[in-house]
Amino acid sequence: MHEPIRILIAEDNALLRGVLRDALAEAGMTVVAEASDGAEAVELAQSSTPDVVVMDMRMPNVDGIEATEQIANASWAMPVVVLSAYDEPQMIEAALAAGATNCLKKGVGLDELIEAIRAADRTSA
Repeated sequence: MHEPIRILIAEDNALLRGVLRDALAEAGMTVVAEASDGAEAVELAQSSTPDVVVMDMRMPNVDGIEATEQIANASWAMPVVVLSAYDEPQMIEAALAAGATNCLKKGVGLDELIEAIRAADRTSA
């Protein structure tokens, strides 16, 4: 049996963070850390060493694009799946240019998010 994929959720909305945590746990993944802003996400990515980071694009202090870039360029880098409430092509391009493995709209189905996380984990193996 495979080890569960270890996830860091970076999302400033506490309710959405909880929904994501529960849904990912039901999918057999383990949430190892949760961040409410981009700066905290970068710190926790380094200290909790998740397999994949699920990153909100818009957060206080350091936004998700900048946090993604910091994580992707670190010596301890791991894949980042960005979630965006925005459907603007330039925002998606910015997330991918920052090093995100994938960028999904927040309205995406849970199955699609889980598949994106699994795909990101496979690319880092």
